[in-house]
Amino acid sequence: MNIPLFIGAVLGLLSVMIAAYIDHTLALHLTGKPLSSLLTAVRYHQLYALVISMIGLSLPWQMNSRVKSWLTRVSYLFAVGVILFSFSIYISSLFNLPGIIYLTSMGGIVLMVGWLGLIRTALLRMK
Repeated sequence: MNIPLFIGAVLGLLSVMIAAYIDHTLALHLTGKPLSSLLTAVRYHQLYALVISMIGLSLPWQMNSRVKSWLTRVSYLFAVGVILFSFSIYISSLFNLPGIIYLTSMGGIVLMVGWLGLIRTALLRMK
């Protein structure tokens, strides 16, 4: 099973469902900063679902096992990062739990580490 592709697809499906809920239900009751925060969370959620899916789609064509391993790790970092980032905003906004918003910055840091991992992957020497 292609786990990164599966994770990307699940995140993509969830992002569409959550975006529809925000647009058709929450947007009627929220304005300003809370709505803006939710829309940012959805944007990042959708972006990283696509990035993870693209990594998953590229894995079968990777001949270098080190590249394949690094890409898989990067996809996991992106998945954890987007869950921490976007889902902490969703939970904070939907359930009025402001304390959980501190996970958002941790998610952002994990996303940055994922990009560093992708840079590292690009610099691997092909043998």
